[in-house]
This record gives sequence, structure tokens and C-alpha cells, in this order.
Amino acid sequence: MNNSFVNALYGKKLQIFFLFYMIMFLPLLSPLAQNLSYKHVSVIIIINLILFISIGILLLFCKSRTQKLVFSGLFIISYLPNTIYTSYLLFAHVLLQKDSVISLFETNPEESKEFLVHYFNPWIIVGCVVYILLCFLIIWKMRVGKPLKVKEHKIAFFSALVSLILVVSLPPLSRSVYFVNFYKLFVNYKIRLNKEECAILERQSQPYEVTDIHQDTVPKTIVVVIGESLTRQHMSLYGYPRNTNPKLAGLGDSLLVYADVISPQVHTIPVLRSVLTLADKDNPDHITEKPSIFELFNRAGYETYFISNQPFGGNFKTSYDVLLNLSKNISNLAPEKQSDEIIFPAFKGILAEDKKKNKLILIHLIGNHMAYEFRYTPSYNVFNNEKDHLIQETKFRDKKAIRTIDKYDNSVLYNDFIISQLISILHKQSDKNAALVYFSDHGEEVYETREFAGHAYEKVSTSMCEVPFLVWMSPEFRMQRQDLVLDTKRSYSTSDFLFSLSDLAGLHYSDYDDKRSIFSMQFEPKERYVGELTYDEVKGRSNKK
Repeated sequence: MNNSFVNALYGKKLQIFFLFYMIMFLPLLSPLAQNLSYKHVSVIIIINLILFISIGILLLFCKSRTQKLVFSGLFIISYLPNTIYTSYLLFAHVLLQKDSVISLFETNPEESKEFLVHYFNPWIIVGCVVYILLCFLIIWKMRVGKPLKVKEHKIAFFSALVSLILVVSLPPLSRSVYFVNFYKLFVNYKIRLNKEECAILERQSQPYEVTDIHQDTVPKTIVVVIGESLTRQHMSLYGYPRNTNPKLAGLGDSLLVYADVISPQVHTIPVLRSVLTLADKDNPDHITEKPSIFELFNRAGYETYFISNQPFGGNFKTSYDVLLNLSKNISNLAPEKQSDEIIFPAFKGILAEDKKKNKLILIHLIGNHMAYEFRYTPSYNVFNNEKDHLIQETKFRDKKAIRTIDKYDNSVLYNDFIISQLISILHKQSDKNAALVYFSDHGEEVYETREFAGHAYEKVSTSMCEVPFLVWMSPEFRMQRQDLVLDTKRSYSTSDFLFSLSDLAGLHYSDYDDKRSIFSMQFEPKERYVGELTYDEVKGRSNKK
């Protein structure tokens, strides 16, 4: 390396510091991530260091204006992903992975606002402001000397160029560069979303036979209620010390409480992409290749309804919206920004409609989504640990955390009212041949074993995947369907829910598998997964905390 090269490096100390700041700041913080091994951390640091050196060398050959454009562009493209990754790393001590990042792409402004309310930390705001100001100051202060000539440093130039291309283009390498990976995931997500929408809409014109093998003179009404972020570990139905389920408990033996059901993931989007379709971990392409919930029931002659109190459609659509839009009737109540009891009038109206038709009603609640204090009405602000003393302070559970638990338990109590009221309305207004199934998309961790509230696959625990699974059937429905096996101790994952729902409704089609219905005599337990981990591995991780 000759003197001109060394002098060029020495004269660009500010540029080198800025580049190091942009590229290496997050990688050097990655040892804080509890979800990364030492080997993974080392790989991240080494790959980003190669990128830093490569860009640094190439900039030695650029003129002043080009350098400032490169640094400004680098700041623009790295700021958003850097802020997201770093903020989450600092408060949750994990580095976001693929499914969590994709979930961010489908997060609407209302969810983002509530997330910030729950996790608000003024130091993160200060950090973001300082980060921006420091970048602008460095770019403004930059002074660029005479650029090097490529012909005099061919080896350095082309080595740096090849290294840059390899790091950015090769997936095994680019996954370790946070901002490159972020935008690649976004582009791939948009491409996948478009392809899925086209494939799902195209198959609607293709023949697919669905038959009802339990037809009756009295029409059936099947109701599916999907909750949000409710772990069964905070339900008194499952042994929680606070009485969070007084109304559901009051239903006695008419309510089936399944004791061992888990979700296939801990984020809403991947869960619903599985629950609403025949897709699973081994067959993800079934989301486009096989019919989904509304398609099956539409083809079976049902009148289908979807009631949502979760943000749905519009400018912030999710990757499962195309599946929900296949319902013949849709009531989107989320724009009202009300608690879940807003669904009652719509539900009553549907039950009062044409009673000569079979009906499938799918209801998506806002449930127990953080921030928890927004999930119940004032009359359900009941639990206060200063009065009942049922939650003990620990090294990871201070008074503020306990107050959060109080709020979460209040939301569970309110959810108890919602589900019990839906059952009551159904029992009174339907023509007796009715059934209702309730489960939560995934669970929630609320300071059970560590200083954390929420759900994130990078911190997966049993609290995040152990969900309630409740079934209510009218006496007439039970009488007619004595072929159903109602064993509440069966181990089950909601990834197979559509097979169970089909069994409950008596639907038969070529892809139906009796072994995957929790109500079937042919049911066969199988290895259950939460994302890429087996449920036993999740339990093992939770026990280590």
C-alpha cells in the first residue's frame, strides 16, 4: 500500500467515522441480542466489517459531490431499519428476525401508536434525534481531498468492488447486513403478496367439490371467534388465581375447555395464514394451491359472514386480507375504534337474517392486544394488586410491571364478557342447531419469568403460544353430531383448525384429512411446531428462564 493510499485514508477521518457509524453501530450492539449465538454475532460483525472496508475504499476514488451523495443516500436508506432494529434490540434484547420484520410491513398506524404508548421510552426518542443531528453534522463538515486514480490502485478498487457486490447480492451474506436485508424482505414480501392474490383469485373459477355429509332440515349456524394475544395462563378457566372468567365458568359443562392447544406461531399474520387455510409448516404453498375457509363454505352452499374489529383492508392490508375478502358479507368495524362489544349489533343482525340458510360467521376481535388499557371499558377496571396481593414482586416484576399485569387481567375479564355474551346471543337467536368455537391467534407474555410483556418470536415462550380453545354447542347440535369425539385433553395445534372446523360442519372434500381434526375418531396427535421450533423446544427454553 503506497503513500498516496495511506494519505487518502488519513485525510478522510470524518468520512470513515461516519461510515463506521452507519454500518457498524448495530452489528457492534448485536452481542446484546439474547436470540443470537456467539457464532452468529461474529458472522454479523465480520460481514459488516467487510462491507464497511469495501465502501470506504471505493469512496477514496470518488469526487466530493459523489461522496456526499453516497453518504446522504446511505443515511436515508439505513435510518428507518436502523431505528427499528436498534430500538427493539435495546428494549427487548433481541435482533428482529424474518417473520417479525414482515409483521412490521403489515402494521397499521393505530397499532404502531399503541405499541409506542406501551413501550414509550424518552431515551429512545433522544437517541433518534441525536443520531439524525450527528449524521447531518458529519456530512456538513466533510472535506474531500483529491480522489485516487483507479489505474494506480486497481487491486484495491476491484477487490473492494467485488466484495461489495458479493455482500449485497448473496443472500447468506446480505442477511447479516440489517438495512440490505430489511429492503430485500420488503421487496420479496410485496412480490409474494401480489402473486398470492392473483393465484387465490384465479382459482375461484376452478371446480372444487365440497359436500355437506350431515345435512339436516334445520340449518346450521357455525360461529368462529378469533381472539388476539390471549394466553390461557391468565385465564381462571385454566387455573389462574384471579377470577378472570366468571361468566364462561358459569356455563358449566355446556362449554368445552380444551387444555392443551397451541398456536403455530406467535404473530397474528403467520398464524392466520395457517388457521384460515390448509397450509402448514410442511406445505406453505397450500395457501395458493388449496381452498381456504370461506371458499370451502361458499362452495358448500353456506352464507358466509366476516365481522372484524381488527384493522382490515384499505391502505394497510395484510397478506391474509385476500382470504377474508372471499366472505360473501363483510362488516369492518375497526374504523370505529371501539371496544369489542361493538360487534354485538352486527352479530344479532346476521342471526336475524334468512334463517333457512346454513351460516358461517367468522369474528375477529381486537381482544387483548397491547396497549391493554385500551381493551376494556371502565366498568372492567377491576383488578388491583394493591388490594388482592395475588401478584408478587420479583427482580423482574416491579410495581409498574404489576400494574401492567392488572391491565392485562382486566382485558381478560372483559374478553370473558364478550365471548359469554356471543354464546348467549347465539343460544337465544339461532334456530337451535348452532356451535361456536373460540381461540386466540396467539398468546402473550406478561412478566411471567422475565422483564418482558408482549410477543416476539425471537423471545418465544410457552405464554406466547399456549392459547385457549373453547367450544360451545347447542343441545340440539350435540344430539345430531354424536359422531364427534369431544376429548378436551387432546394435544392440538390450531395450524390444523380448518380440518376441525370442516369436521364440525360436516364438510367433505378431496383434501380433507380426518386425522387432523380434533373432533375425529381418527385423530392422530403429531409433533407440534411454533415457527421452526418444536413445542418441546419452546417449553425447554421457557424452563431455562
